[in-house]
Amino acid sequence: MVSEGNAIRSSCAVVEAEQGARASKSPVRRAGNTFFKLLYRYTHTRAWRHNERLAHAVALERDEAGRLTGMRIRGRRLACVNAQMALLPDLRDAGQECHLIATGPSVSAIDYRALPMPRVLGVNGAIALTERQGVRFDYYCIVDTGFVRSRPDLVERVICEPLTLFTTPLVLWHIAEHIGLEQIRCRVFLVDDMLFPAGRRAPRARELRETYDARTLALFDAPQPLGFSLDLRRGVFDGRTVAYTGLQVLAALGFTRLYLHGVDLAAAKRTPRFYEETVSSMQPSYLDENFRDFIEPSFRHASALLARSGVAVRNLSMESALGEDIFPKLRWQTLAQAAACESEPAAAASPALV
Repeated sequence: MVSEGNAIRSSCAVVEAEQGARASKSPVRRAGNTFFKLLYRYTHTRAWRHNERLAHAVALERDEAGRLTGMRIRGRRLACVNAQMALLPDLRDAGQECHLIATGPSVSAIDYRALPMPRVLGVNGAIALTERQGVRFDYYCIVDTGFVRSRPDLVERVICEPLTLFTTPLVLWHIAEHIGLEQIRCRVFLVDDMLFPAGRRAPRARELRETYDARTLALFDAPQPLGFSLDLRRGVFDGRTVAYTGLQVLAALGFTRLYLHGVDLAAAKRTPRFYEETVSSMQPSYLDENFRDFIEPSFRHASALLARSGVAVRNLSMESALGEDIFPKLRWQTLAQAAACESEPAAAASPALV
C-alpha cells in the first residue's frame, strides 16, 4: 500500500506540462511584475514599499481583528488554516516537546536515527534531512524570499510534504512565481511580519505598544525594534534569522520543551550549511552582519521571556555563537541516552532539562 507521504510526493512529481506553460509565460510575467513593482515603489512612501510585490494580483483576507486569514494570487485562493488551529496536531500527544532544526553545519554530526523526536519543526533547507536521515517534519518555517529564489528544489520538497508550513504572503508570492501554487500539498498558516505587515504600512514601535498588550507581544527595550510575538495570529518578529521565527511559532503552539539544532550562527559567510557541498554553492548569508545588533539580543531577550513562561530551551549546537547564558547547551548524545533510559521501566526522569 502506498503511504500518504509517498502519494503526496508522487503527485508533486507530475505537472510537467503545467510547468512548461508557466515557463513560456515567465518572460511576459516577469516584465509585468517589474513594471508594477516599480510603479508601486515610486508612488508610495518607504513605510509602504515592503508591499511592492503584493500590490498587483494579490488579495489579502483579514478578520475583524485585522489578523490574516487567507489570500489570493492571480485569482487563485490558497487554502489556509489560520482560522482553524484545531487542524494542527494535538500537542498533548507530543509530550509538549519539539525539536527545531536549522541548517548550520553542526547538524551533520547528529545521528537522527538514534534521536527520538516527538515533533519536529524545520526551517529552509532542513528538508534535506528527510532523504539523508529519514527525518519527518510536522511543521516548517520559510520567511526568506531569497531561499525560495535560490533553492526552489528544496522548497518544492517542503510544500509536497504532509506538514504545516508557517510562511508570509510574500514568500507565497515567490512560491507562486518560481514553483507554482498547484504544487502546494501541505497546510499553510499565513504569518504576518510585525514590523512589515502584508498590505499595510510599517508601524512605528510606539504604535505597536499602543495597539497590542503584553499578552500579544513583548517589545524589548533595545536600540533596535526587537520583540517576541506571543500570538502567532498577530504576527512574528523575524530577528534576522528564520530560526527566531521558528522559536516564536513553537512557543505560540504551546510547546514547553524545545531543542535547537544547527543554530550555529558562526562564520556563516564562509561556512556552508549542512546541505551545501562547497563555499561556491552557498546561498548568501547575512547572519554575521546582523548577529550583534539583531540576532544575539533577540535571542537573549527571548530566553528570559521564555524562562519566565515556563518554556525550557536547550541548544544542541556546541559550536553555536549563542552563549550558554542565553540557552544552555546539550550534546545530542546525552539527549539520545536519556531517551533510551526513559524507555526502561525503572528509569529515572530524564536529566536533559535539569
